[in-house]
Amino acid sequence: LLGGAAATLLGAALAAGLSVLVDSHLWGRPLWPELEVLLFNTVANRSSEWGVSPPLWYLYSALPRALLGALPLAVAGALAEPRVRAPLACGVAFVALYSLLPHKETRFLYPALPAFNLAAAVALARATRPPRVDKGKHWTAARAFALLAAVGCLAASALGAFLLSAAAYENYPGGMAMAALHAAEQETAGLSVHIENAAAMTGVSRFLEEGRERGWAYSKEEGLPLEAYHAKGFDRLVTGHTEVPGFACTHSVLSFDGYELVSKQELLEGDWWPPIDLRVVPTVYLHQRLENATQSRGC
Repeated sequence: LLGGAAATLLGAALAAGLSVLVDSHLWGRPLWPELEVLLFNTVANRSSEWGVSPPLWYLYSALPRALLGALPLAVAGALAEPRVRAPLACGVAFVALYSLLPHKETRFLYPALPAFNLAAAVALARATRPPRVDKGKHWTAARAFALLAAVGCLAASALGAFLLSAAAYENYPGGMAMAALHAAEQETAGLSVHIENAAAMTGVSRFLEEGRERGWAYSKEEGLPLEAYHAKGFDRLVTGHTEVPGFACTHSVLSFDGYELVSKQELLEGDWWPPIDLRVVPTVYLHQRLENATQSRGC
C-alpha cells in the first residue's frame, strides 16, 4: 500500500511538473493549468458560466455513455466481490461530489472511471471463468446466463463505442471550419479572424492558428454585438450565426445532431445498411467582410 502511494505521488509530481513547464512556455507566463481549472470550477464556482446541467446528469447521462456495458458489470462485480466495494465507493463518492457543481462535463469523471472498470473486470472474469470440473463444478443455468450477459455487455459496448466515435468525428465543427478557412485562404496574408464561442468550444485551438506565419491575427474577444464586428476591422468570422451585418457567409460546417433509423423508403429500395444514420445540421459558418457595413448575405 505504501509503495503504491509513493509511486502515485511520484507520478503525479512528474506529470504536474511537466504540465507546468510545457504550458508556461506555451502561454508565456507561469501556469499550472490543472490548478487554475480546479480553482475556477470549485473555489470561484464560475463553471456555470459555461452552462449548467441537472444534479443527476452524471448518473443518467455521462456515466452510461462513458462506461457503456461496464456499468452493469460494475454493479455485478460489487455484488460478487467485497474487495472491490471500497475502490468503487471512492468512485461513486467522486461522482456524487462533482454532481454538486452546476457545470458538468463527462471528462470531469475520468479519474473515477478506473474504479468502475475494476469492479466490471471482476464480474467479467467470474462470468467467463469455466467451472472446475475436477472439483465437482459444472455448467448451470445461472452460469450460462452470467456468461451470456457478460458477452452481451461486451457487444453493447462495442456497438456503443462505434456509434459514439462516429458522432464524435462529426462533433468538432469549429475545428473543421478553421481547416476550411485556411485551405481557402492559403495565399492570403494579413487577415484578421474573429472566432466566436460556438467555434471556440467545438474544436478551435491555438494549434490551428496556421495563418500566424502569414501575418494573420486571431481574436476571441467575447461580449461583442454582431454590429460591432465590421467596425472592429475583422476580415473573416468563424461564428455560429448564419447572417452578420457587414459580412457574407461563404461556408457552412455540419455537425452531429442525433441518430436516426433508415426510412421505410430506404428499406424498400434495399439501401438499409447501416441501419442507423447520423443526423447532421449546419452549426458553424465562415463569413467574409463586405465593404458596406449595412449589407449582409447569409447562408
